[in-house]
Amino acid sequence: MHPTRKTILETLKRQRYATVSELAEQLALAPVSVRHHIDLLIGDGLVSTPRVRRAPGAGRPQQVYALTPEADAYFPNQYQQLASDSLEALKQILTPEQLQETLRHLARHAAAQMPAPREGQDHEDALAAVSAFLDERGYMAEVETGPDALVLHTCHCPYSGLVARHPELCLLDLLFIGALTGEAPERVAHIPAGDARCSYRFCTRKQSAQAQTPIPFALPHLVESLSHA
Repeated sequence: MHPTRKTILETLKRQRYATVSELAEQLALAPVSVRHHIDLLIGDGLVSTPRVRRAPGAGRPQQVYALTPEADAYFPNQYQQLASDSLEALKQILTPEQLQETLRHLARHAAAQMPAPREGQDHEDALAAVSAFLDERGYMAEVETGPDALVLHTCHCPYSGLVARHPELCLLDLLFIGALTGEAPERVAHIPAGDARCSYRFCTRKQSAQAQTPIPFALPHLVESLSHA
């Protein structure tokens, strides 16, 4: 980002609100230059004009600028470090069995946020719904249909900055997808192993489809079997 626009963001972060003239004075720039950078920041969705400040007397009202919620992404945060430190503390306090049970609990809790499947939903549609749910959570998920299997791909790892130090998060994802699908998925590709994406294979269950029997797709108790995956 251009240094002037970065400075404008930092100034608005500290002050909450400012006009062009105030920013120009603080940055020692011409108002026309500040306005140019403000317009670019508005175009990027990082700055807005929430109100107008009326000058005393007959002066023209001035636009007051502020940061949008999207601008927060441009400032440092400690979320990742906090998550890493918390996981490290858990691993020191809990036994391996207790840690695994904690991961199962987290997986079930996260999966419970998915809407209930539609009545009569077949296996492929159900997996597509799981893919959409994961996609909303940043996994960049998609489903590939093969002759004898369905493969769920997750092209982005939301824990990419933590997995190297905490590989247990890969088990958490495996448990999470198992809780969402009601099956113990077979992982056939793995980003930490050098693959372009994580992929999970599911049987198409042709016999069940031929019998026109709906496939149950939200059976949390099946997650227990994943502890051996």
